[in-house]
Amino acid sequence: MVSLYVGSSRGYSGKNLTVMGIGQRLRNDGFKVGYFKPFGRLPIMVEGVLTDKDAWFIHRVLMLKDPIETLCPVVMTQDLMVESCCAEVPGLQEKILEAFETVSKRKDVVLIGGAGELESGKSLNISGYGIIEKLGARALLVDQYEREFFLDAVLDTHERLGSHLLGAIINRVHAGYADKVQELIVPFLERSEIPVFGILPDDAVLGSVMIGDVVEALAGDVLCGRNKMDGLIEHFLIGGMQVDRALEYIRKTRNNAVIVGGDRADIHLAAVEAMTQCLVLTGNLYPNEIVVSRAELRGIPIVVVRDDTYSVAKKVEDVSRKLRLREKEKVYCGIRLIEEKVDFERLYEAMGISV
Repeated sequence: MVSLYVGSSRGYSGKNLTVMGIGQRLRNDGFKVGYFKPFGRLPIMVEGVLTDKDAWFIHRVLMLKDPIETLCPVVMTQDLMVESCCAEVPGLQEKILEAFETVSKRKDVVLIGGAGELESGKSLNISGYGIIEKLGARALLVDQYEREFFLDAVLDTHERLGSHLLGAIINRVHAGYADKVQELIVPFLERSEIPVFGILPDDAVLGSVMIGDVVEALAGDVLCGRNKMDGLIEHFLIGGMQVDRALEYIRKTRNNAVIVGGDRADIHLAAVEAMTQCLVLTGNLYPNEIVVSRAELRGIPIVVVRDDTYSVAKKVEDVSRKLRLREKEKVYCGIRLIEEKVDFERLYEAMGISV
């Protein structure tokens, strides 16, 4: 049985996407696959069992049958945080080891999902580094390419993991850096004995956010288009320009949302006519009835928020960075991207398995 820990040197780097893509490919190739997440930070109750929201989602995507109790043995709750600050919490490592033993029975490969960064869980003595060591797992590093800081993070992780590090997948590589990554970064890592199994391009669909999540993050008041909350936004445009320029940008940018002051009726109408995905009005200022009626006719949500335009732009940037893969369209896109861009023949060889 092979155990593969999928982790990152920083959070929100694509671990869930990678686990689902590799898990799906392993299943298609006939392997018996198990999955569990030692430590989770998004508590949810499923059939009376406390588990992690992301782990539960992946469990269902991969159509696994292992008991929910083993899915995520340690979940960070408010009570656990308080308890760990007051004294050392006993038995957490034992819970993880027991869950892993159960999940790994009659499996060819067990995928282990990391939480946040590899250091996450250190205050509970269950960091990713420690879990990899305890389970004797190999580690696959998934990190976003962030120019000069990227190599430092990967090399530091390699130094700390040593022979446990199987290799890396470089995620969210912008088209402008694709040649540099292929011609400079990958050869450098390979010379440093860090195999690179795949380079995943920055994808607009995977980076998109659902309108409903934007509304929730901004605590907005939805005036119309409530039945469109599952729509995906790929780009946010700031409507602080002349109408002609605004129309030009809106029309040439697909699946966009326009963030604009609530007093700019000219931009409101232009955005609606150009069929923006969503109109976010700032400053707690409400549009006139003509704007609302036209948006309602075209099925375009209008959301009014209290913050100013700059603050809203910063918040949606944060939402875009942190949002997880929970929409079907994004999941299918992510799995397809892994299938196309990861060298599975080389990955399988490194893992010591064969089809």
